[in-house]
Amino acid sequence: MRALPYVLVLAAWACFAACVSAPKPADWLAVGYRSPEQTFRTFQTGLRADQPDLEYRCLSNDFKRRAASEAGAFSEVYYRGFREQLFRAQPWLKLAAKAKVKRVEELGPGRVRLVAEVDTWFHDETFAFVLVREDFYEVYADGKRVDDDFANWRELVRERGGELQLSVPLPEGLSAAKIGEVRAGREWKIDGFPERLESASVP
Repeated sequence: MRALPYVLVLAAWACFAACVSAPKPADWLAVGYRSPEQTFRTFQTGLRADQPDLEYRCLSNDFKRRAASEAGAFSEVYYRGFREQLFRAQPWLKLAAKAKVKRVEELGPGRVRLVAEVDTWFHDETFAFVLVREDFYEVYADGKRVDDDFANWRELVRERGGELQLSVPLPEGLSAAKIGEVRAGREWKIDGFPERLESASVP
């Protein structure tokens, strides 16, 4: 009988995790990957909207590659099934949708650790995400993306004579005159599932 209150707390916690509020229009407008904080909030929007495709886009290329080598495959379709099993086994992960960023710690060049915390009436969680910076370029012609790849920022963008020069490969079969847009950027992506730092339930 003494275990009953604790069971009820866990049940309420799981219900809360599954019933987070839907994103507001401002949340959708803020979707992006320009900073660790923005990427984390984008991931939260995916969780709150139950949009696995948006969550998947928040994951780093290297993480997807590592997961594929371990699982044999790791695509958006695979992620959808994986997340269902993950949330059933560890419902506390859903609480990330309501967490607030506490701090961002530098781990090295292009690598940070974001610590977030969620504080509810019946349960508190503190956990951390590792994020990495990915440099990339995209080339468009006739309104379509014809080439894209990850690249080293120092090779993509150079400073010469007070000006920035962008250098990307010219897609085969296209001339520079046919290129409509060239885009280079640096995005922050989540490099693994969160590490649980602290958990506390109301007795």
